[in-house]
Amino acid sequence: MVFLPDPGELDALARRITEHAAAARRRAHHLGAASFALGWRGLAATAFHAEEQLAVSGLRRAAGRLDDAADALFRHAGRLRVVYADVGELGRDAARTAADLLLDPANLLDDAGRLFADGTSLVGDALQAFGL
Repeated sequence: MVFLPDPGELDALARRITEHAAAARRRAHHLGAASFALGWRGLAATAFHAEEQLAVSGLRRAAGRLDDAADALFRHAGRLRVVYADVGELGRDAARTAADLLLDPANLLDDAGRLFADGTSLVGDALQAFGL
């Protein structure tokens, strides 16, 4: 059994990931602002600020990586939509071909050509969607 995800669910997941990225950026901003507002001076303050800057930059990097993951999911959902559309078109062409075989054999060659072209397109889109 082949499991093909719902592009809408992938988009929803990507939006949730984007929200987490925004939350990480807000945390980084609040941490940086709170640290700056302390006005603390001295050797210990310098060490604290260095660690705080590491945490802030780590949060910002994590937010960027979350955005990258969300973008990848959005792109994958788009590719799946193309594959699903190709499958639908292939099914419609197969139905037309079967109907022509029974009712109008004169159109059979044209329909078979469309069926082959759609099948080729489907294979190409499916390989691309799965990174092959």
